[in-house]
Amino acid sequence: MDAHEILNHGIEDRKDARTGQTYKRPSGTSICVGVFEDTQTGEYWIGKVGSFGNAQETLLEACKEKVANDIYGYYGIRVPRLRICRLPIIGEDYIHEYFQEQCDTTHAYYVMSRWLDRFKPYGYLPQFKGGEQHQLIIEGQCLNEKGLGHILAVGHWLNDVDVLNTGGKNIGYQIQTDANNQLYALSCKIDPGCSFYGFDDIKNAPEPVTISNLRLGTTAEMISFDQLPKQTQREYHLTLIQILNTDDKTLNSFFPSEAREAIGEKTIKQWVRCLDERREAMKTVHQTTLKSLHPQEETNKTNTQQLPDYLQRLHAYAQFQYETEVREKAAFYIDMDVSPSCSNDVREPLQLSLTSFLKSESERVLLLLGASGSGKSLTTQLFEMKLWKAYLKDQNQPIPIRIELKQFSNKTVGQCVLNNLLDNYHYSHEYLCKLQKHDIICILDGYDEIADQTKVNLIETFFKSMKDKVKGSNEKWNVKFLISCRDNYYQGLESTLFHAKQKSHTVKIRYLCPILPKHQIEYLMQYRSKNAHKNLPDYSTILKDDNKSLSELLCNPLL
Repeated sequence: MDAHEILNHGIEDRKDARTGQTYKRPSGTSICVGVFEDTQTGEYWIGKVGSFGNAQETLLEACKEKVANDIYGYYGIRVPRLRICRLPIIGEDYIHEYFQEQCDTTHAYYVMSRWLDRFKPYGYLPQFKGGEQHQLIIEGQCLNEKGLGHILAVGHWLNDVDVLNTGGKNIGYQIQTDANNQLYALSCKIDPGCSFYGFDDIKNAPEPVTISNLRLGTTAEMISFDQLPKQTQREYHLTLIQILNTDDKTLNSFFPSEAREAIGEKTIKQWVRCLDERREAMKTVHQTTLKSLHPQEETNKTNTQQLPDYLQRLHAYAQFQYETEVREKAAFYIDMDVSPSCSNDVREPLQLSLTSFLKSESERVLLLLGASGSGKSLTTQLFEMKLWKAYLKDQNQPIPIRIELKQFSNKTVGQCVLNNLLDNYHYSHEYLCKLQKHDIICILDGYDEIADQTKVNLIETFFKSMKDKVKGSNEKWNVKFLISCRDNYYQGLESTLFHAKQKSHTVKIRYLCPILPKHQIEYLMQYRSKNAHKNLPDYSTILKDDNKSLSELLCNPLL
């Protein structure tokens, strides 16, 4: 279907009446570029035509960029949602004249990119501050960065010359908050149209060598791969493991039928051959480091070739979040207890409570309540990875979708699950229909952190949004919800916020219990063991001496 049936013409400037944000004509080297509005959803899209050409030539360029974008997204990298649309030529008169006279067309195939909220370009690859933390200097503050190493690994594999050896173009960031409410910069990739550079020329295909030089900051300084922060190098190597574990079937699936028709089977075969050769060469260059990685890290993608694309996208990002945010914390995690009441009179192991919730036919909603810093977010993150590990072993297990509610406003939180699938994982209508066939666990973290303390029934809005998007789906979604919230915030809420109308189900409520003295000692001794080089004291002796302040701190060790 031609997109002009549902999209308005390109515009130079447009002000969103709902948010007050002004969308300006994007800068860049593209021939045609503008901001478009989807008349069905009200979403804004950046549309561009990269170069002059007839319909077939513009379609080829658009397909190449969409394939590269999908590959970046497949490995858990934050990228915008893309679509390809045939639209009228926009721009100055000479552009219309050239397309009409030289290309005999008034239309071209545009790459339509979904507007990435809060995205800002680095301009060049980010400039790191020295020191152990290797923080980024962003907007006058020093922030931790996550995701650049993943982008560099995929960009190296695809020979995306916009990323490598030029200036780190088309990489930017979104300011995010982690589980401890600390700001960090999440690196994102946009406009990968310069991927597969040189792949078409069989005789002169680019040499698959290591990253030798990268430009950092806004200076002319060039640094080697070994000078990148250790965390960035680690992200690179973890993504390289994922690339190496991608089987041939999945590799070929990156090029769907419409791309094969536009690009050509001969060219696709050459590109696949180049990709295969480049990843083997990358493995050779980095083999010493790959062997030294933690065994679990080295094999964390062994089973994921079983996953179809629509599930791999979910798993890749969950794995990315685990490696960058959770793994180190998980080393100190101890099994917690929960109670059905805030008095904590009756305690049971948290894991036992989670397992019984999964098995229950009547329980569809689990409210996990606790004080600030009691471990709710970390618990949901570990539960997500536990569910993925179970699914990789048994495809009858539920699929987890974890969402941090603090990123949504009162206007968008009602569609948080659907928007997350569309914008972060680029789900199509087909993918939603496939996901619908699975059992699902929606893990919604931080109900008390929704902007403006909005109180909304997320169960009701889930079914409504899915019904509107996937016709006739209201009764077919087999989904459970785990919702975390601060206990004192929950006390002022109506219980009906966690029930779905006309659906019979039980809401299970569990409070995280304060950590028992035996768990306090276990936690501290694990910390002492992991930091043996710091010559820390024997905390068990200190606790036995009735150290009240330390005991109180350990009741909420994640503060």
